[in-house]
Amino acid sequence: MSSVPENWIPFIPVHAPGQNRDIRLQRAAMPSAVGDDRLVRPRTSLLREGYDAGRRYFVHEEEVPQAGTKVTLAYNRTRWHDGRVALWLSARTHAGRGEASSGLSFDYLTDTRPTG
Repeated sequence: MSSVPENWIPFIPVHAPGQNRDIRLQRAAMPSAVGDDRLVRPRTSLLREGYDAGRRYFVHEEEVPQAGTKVTLAYNRTRWHDGRVALWLSARTHAGRGEASSGLSFDYLTDTRPTG
């Protein structure tokens, strides 16, 4: 198996409770590329929802188009008319650029013969 960049947090399809056809996407875990038994932890507040409390996180399948969704977090700052500063964190969604590839591959061959 090849390695995957650590910013790829997988979402796997699971059946909704009591449903045979309704599918939700559940946040899953990735092993760390460092080689130890640790798991890659989500870094953003959007993907960490419930992570520290050990709760599962679901996204409805219909919310993720085939082209994907890109979520951008940004801090915004402005001044009010009396000079006070307002600061907030915003999240924006944009259509993805098509199906991306993490580079994950299984059962591939590599040449292990010494060179020279």
